[in-house]
Amino acid sequence: MRQKEIVDLYEALLEKAAEYHIMLVFHGANKPTGRNRTWPNEMTREAIRGMESRATKDRARHETILPFTRYLAGPADYTSMIFSERRRDTSVAHQIASLAVFSSPLLTIAANPQTILDSPAVDVIKSIPAVWDETVVLPDSEIGGLAAFARRKGDTWFLSVMCGPKAKPLHVPLAFLGTGAYKQPWCAMV
Repeated sequence: MRQKEIVDLYEALLEKAAEYHIMLVFHGANKPTGRNRTWPNEMTREAIRGMESRATKDRARHETILPFTRYLAGPADYTSMIFSERRRDTSVAHQIASLAVFSSPLLTIAANPQTILDSPAVDVIKSIPAVWDETVVLPDSEIGGLAAFARRKGDTWFLSVMCGPKAKPLHVPLAFLGTGAYKQPWCAMV
């Protein structure tokens, strides 16, 4: 099938699904084209080299590039967070942070469900929302080196940091929080 025919097929599927109030996810699809205002029933498109790609060796670098490249085009179906060897050069904390850094209204998780339930961070993992009210990209972020995001849902802020292949110091200015009392319910440094 030629590219134009595929795009026309997506449009036809989205239109028919909208008639029946059905949400769609396109896995294995091309990148979004900004049509989400026309078709708000499209939740996400893959259009990304996700966790199922065993060929990705430098996963830490790859995952700190994506928020500043592919995710600018719209939500992606990355199949994030895995704790097995496929996580390559990333840490478990990095993998958990990916749930908050990679923005998608449908969080598709690659980890074995029992592994998640057995994790000491299970409560944090379960608390990460799929959609956010506010996002602040922190100033020390660097494509391929560090993805540091503060995201808010309601009155709860999540600070999520994924480091590239080299450890980096991070200064987090908290001025965006505004005034008020804050508590640190959970933190992982790995």
